[in-house]
Amino acid sequence: MSPHRTSSCQQIARYLGALGGLVLALGFGGCVSSVHFSSVYSASSVTLDGSLYRPQGPGPFPTMVLLHTCSGVQQLELQWAAWVRARGYVALVVDSFAPRGKRNCGGGAPTYLEVGKDAFGALTYLRSLPFVDSKRIGVMGWSHGAAAALTVATTSAVVESKPRGGGFRVSVAFYPNCYAFGSDTDIPVLILLGGNDDLMPPALCVAAAEALIKRGGPTVEWTVYPGATHAFANSDLRAGVMYLGHYLKYDANATADAEKRVEAFLATHLRGTR
Repeated sequence: MSPHRTSSCQQIARYLGALGGLVLALGFGGCVSSVHFSSVYSASSVTLDGSLYRPQGPGPFPTMVLLHTCSGVQQLELQWAAWVRARGYVALVVDSFAPRGKRNCGGGAPTYLEVGKDAFGALTYLRSLPFVDSKRIGVMGWSHGAAAALTVATTSAVVESKPRGGGFRVSVAFYPNCYAFGSDTDIPVLILLGGNDDLMPPALCVAAAEALIKRGGPTVEWTVYPGATHAFANSDLRAGVMYLGHYLKYDANATADAEKRVEAFLATHLRGTR
């Protein structure tokens, strides 16, 4: 363990300890910490949990908020958080379910609109950290979390929630419900879709993206992967599963291409902006 890496973790441990955070582990190239913060959802006073991934160095770093699927936080989100950190970003995985006693989207679990307010709570919390670049924070989600990531990309959501310092800079959505894709979206958006996704069919997303471009909206990029199903980025589904009558399966080729597109998108629209 290098002295530099130890020093980095000691610094974050001292700072987060003062805020009630706990350093969980020393990951390769930075720290992973357990943190807690409030949602801006006014109907609930719940304190949310998060896993904070920080690269080595003093920062300030561009940062991504990660929002989970209807299955709650899984290896999917944690693996992507490590992937994001390895590219020089802070990553905060938000757990919207467990602190509310929920395990999935059934039984009155938070809607994607409420999860969006959790994302704004995470945004406010991150802006309190000295190693985070408060002007360069984006959001990324999968399925349920992807719909929330599209919701917070709208002007109306920012106006309603009033996060201090303004809203997110970019939004990345993997196989979302695009009913959440508002016509008042005003930040760059990247959408990754499965061509064989019959749970969240890609046609609605493509139509919404094309309409936004015609209205002269912000940068909108999308890719439809032929043959890929819903949840194609989840490596736990290598064998494929049935979910509510829909077939879900990991697609290594689609995921590898999605990684390249996410990396390029963030480099252009988050890291490359001030």
